[in-house]
Amino acid sequence: MKDLFKNRLQRHLREMAKYLRLVFNDFFVFALLFFMGGLGLGYSNILKSLKPGLWWAPVVALLVLVIVAQIGRFATLIEDADRVFLLPKERAMHDYFVAARRYSQFLAQCTQVITLFILAPFLSVALHWTVAQILILAVAQIVLKDSLLRLDLASAYQVTGQRRMNQWGFKWLLAIIVIATGLWVTPYVALVLALVVDGAVAVWFQQHWQKQQIRWREQIKLEDNRMLGIYRFFNLFTEVPMVSGTIKRRRYLDWLFTGIKPKHSQTYLYLFSRGMVRGTDFSGLVVRLTVIGMLLLYFVRGQWLPVFLAALFIYLIGFQLLPFFQQYDDVVFTHVYPVLPEFRLKSFVKLVTLILSTTALLLWVVVVIANRQLETAGITLLVEAVEVWYLARIYTPQRLARADKNKA
Repeated sequence: MKDLFKNRLQRHLREMAKYLRLVFNDFFVFALLFFMGGLGLGYSNILKSLKPGLWWAPVVALLVLVIVAQIGRFATLIEDADRVFLLPKERAMHDYFVAARRYSQFLAQCTQVITLFILAPFLSVALHWTVAQILILAVAQIVLKDSLLRLDLASAYQVTGQRRMNQWGFKWLLAIIVIATGLWVTPYVALVLALVVDGAVAVWFQQHWQKQQIRWREQIKLEDNRMLGIYRFFNLFTEVPMVSGTIKRRRYLDWLFTGIKPKHSQTYLYLFSRGMVRGTDFSGLVVRLTVIGMLLLYFVRGQWLPVFLAALFIYLIGFQLLPFFQQYDDVVFTHVYPVLPEFRLKSFVKLVTLILSTTALLLWVVVVIANRQLETAGITLLVEAVEVWYLARIYTPQRLARADKNKA
């Protein structure tokens, strides 16, 4: 069973690497470095203005650590067919789950360590903690996360009492008690408390799992939901076949189509516009990227960084809209339309121009609100206008024409 998980893990990592190469391209990594640098500079300025003894400092640390303790889910990589083909090996599946927990723990504990490393200057300045106290709290956080992952492992079996212990409220309450003890009492007591909880959960689970059956359906559902969340993140940057959209009527948006006249040349414009509004794949991608961009730009200050981030999100949205041009290629009726191919391309270019212009306007408004500098607002507007014109009017037609030529 360990070999089975090892093979699935290798296949999973190859798939993740394929999508990560598409997500973290040179342009995005460059923008991410600028963004992290801006956050680091802002964090440094905040630390310089803090004084020891602030009443809200431990509250902020508690919120951050409790939320981070929930990050890192139990990755089983279990598949739907396992409940049939692996049912005779149900007892041997324990080694499989232990290997899965070991892999999940590595990723989760890296998140805990990185968070404590980032939070260490805040604890040192605001709470006047020593390095030893911060290290003890970090160990307590790691042990606490180990306990939560043990509860996730117990949820794979029909162990008595595991349903109550694996409810999100119980896990959050356990994290709050341990971390609050470390912040308001002493981190040494929090470490002892975390060790006691971890040991109790380990003993309790060891005494019960051998007599219980695996909750196949629940584990398959949990793993599918976990992978769906990952695929949805990748779908923000590239097309993912595993993420399927739905169709929604959205009558409240019918007013958007009043400007499209029932003319021969605007047949595809009506089809593309309706498909964009009714479908959830591309419309959801546009909305998510726009909202994320607006949130980032609201918290980013500077003269050039907001310009760069606004241009980045416009590029991401414009690039992700290109596959929508072939959205209806498999519909036979589109091939019998008496509509010239150039009308189809012009309609798509017009739709892309409208979407990118709307996105650029929303991002520019956020830049103006967040920075309140005439020079930054003017440069951002100019860069956005040039980028929208180039992506919609130059890059998109050339890219689609080249794709059609290669396809032919």
